[in-house]
Amino acid sequence: MITNFARFLIKLRMQNNRNFPKIILLVCVLAGLFAFQVMQTGCGKDEPSPDPGLKLSFSTDTLRFDTVFTTVGSITREFRVYNKTDKKLRISNITLANGSSSPFIINLDGQQGIQFKDVEIDAGDSLFVFVRLRIDPNDKNNPFEVRDSVVFETNGNLQHVKLMAWGRNAWFHTPDIFQEGLPPYSIIDCSKPWTADKPHVIYGWAVVDSASTLTIESGTEVYFHKDALLLVYRGGSLKVLGEPGREVIFRNDRFDEFYKDLPGQWNGIWLSKGSKENFINHAVILNGNLGIQVDFPEDYTQPQLYLANTRIGNMKTGGLAINGSVLQAVNLVIENCGSYALAFGGGLASFAHLTIGNYWTSSVRQTPSLVLKNYFLNNQGEITFVEPSEISFVNSVVYGNQGEELLIDGKDQGHTFNISLDRCWLKTYTQLKFPELFNECVFNTDPQFLDTEKPVLEPDTLSPLLKAGKPIGVNSDIKGRPRSQEAPAIGAYEPVYQTRALKGRSK
Repeated sequence: MITNFARFLIKLRMQNNRNFPKIILLVCVLAGLFAFQVMQTGCGKDEPSPDPGLKLSFSTDTLRFDTVFTTVGSITREFRVYNKTDKKLRISNITLANGSSSPFIINLDGQQGIQFKDVEIDAGDSLFVFVRLRIDPNDKNNPFEVRDSVVFETNGNLQHVKLMAWGRNAWFHTPDIFQEGLPPYSIIDCSKPWTADKPHVIYGWAVVDSASTLTIESGTEVYFHKDALLLVYRGGSLKVLGEPGREVIFRNDRFDEFYKDLPGQWNGIWLSKGSKENFINHAVILNGNLGIQVDFPEDYTQPQLYLANTRIGNMKTGGLAINGSVLQAVNLVIENCGSYALAFGGGLASFAHLTIGNYWTSSVRQTPSLVLKNYFLNNQGEITFVEPSEISFVNSVVYGNQGEELLIDGKDQGHTFNISLDRCWLKTYTQLKFPELFNECVFNTDPQFLDTEKPVLEPDTLSPLLKAGKPIGVNSDIKGRPRSQEAPAIGAYEPVYQTRALKGRSK
């Protein structure tokens, strides 16, 4: 559309008006002045305000880090800085209060440092500040606190966000042997026991070598970095000597919220072929891929593992795998595994007061919690039958959120496979196929655990597991509490029964 002003210019031109060039020049000058005025006005709006009354806002006043082992960097945490005013602001200085001596480091717009200058933030806008922590070792054995703050200077105003973390010194086991075809590993010095003075942190594979015995005393904490594993080699032994209330802890080395209960962060404990006289008592094994794997011994007449008063939980694959091994277990709890809780692949095994509660919800679980076979797959994927194979359960409970929690395979393959389940509480319909395997067992009835979500697999006060077992000479439960010798509870936990004293009126 042609504007009236354009028609006026065209008319002047057509009339050969001698003033036409002057008019065009005047129009250009006026247009230039107008444009300059607009630019000046716009630039004025973009200039940061010097008003000291305008301040920043923050998403938090304190950024907290979970416990971090010395020399090991933590996950990066962040907070947001807001300009909630209607003016652009210039932050003249962003710095760590402790400067170069700070264990923290700032990341702003992809740049790392301890100080940033003249950072502008538009009205109504925000920016992220990322903070990472690395703590140097010191002489403290207990967790210690680390503090600093990020200081913001804007128009003479000083504002700060506190930084708070807890650090721990530890014994670190890092790979120093690198062989083609093998994962990086280190050989553990077993000349001294591991004690509770400082945690042990394992990177890569840590190996108990032949003819060596690793002893881990009560209260010791063992942490595993991503994909780490504890391997007991042929001829080696593991002795875990926990006590009630001073259990030996095996778990992942991350404590921040996302990772602290994430399964599959480390590989597990592998008692390999030919390891011997392994003993695990009062241990807690959490957040790995496979809690314990036991491979067949060289002496089939002696227990390769005695496992007592131990809890295994939150495993991505399984809790306990037995491949042709000899094992005795009492007061064992296995909870929430992504596949099986207990897989028996042949051998000789007995379980007393076992509790399995598998309510895995991270993904759909297809495998029953208890898998019983008289064979396993060797390294070539070939089936290896174990002759003879025998497994027994007494006073044990196996329950979960699947319709069938027991699988028996290999029973009719012509090999010796003896199975006994005595006074057990089971979620299964297998008794319809093999009724001779079960003695005084209860099927498909809720055991009424205290909490299946956390989980807490102790029976509640109305649980049918209470006083439902048979005396077998087990004097205490997994927590060290006395167990009834007349009518013990089924499972690993024996509640402290409340007795009411009779009240009478004195005469």
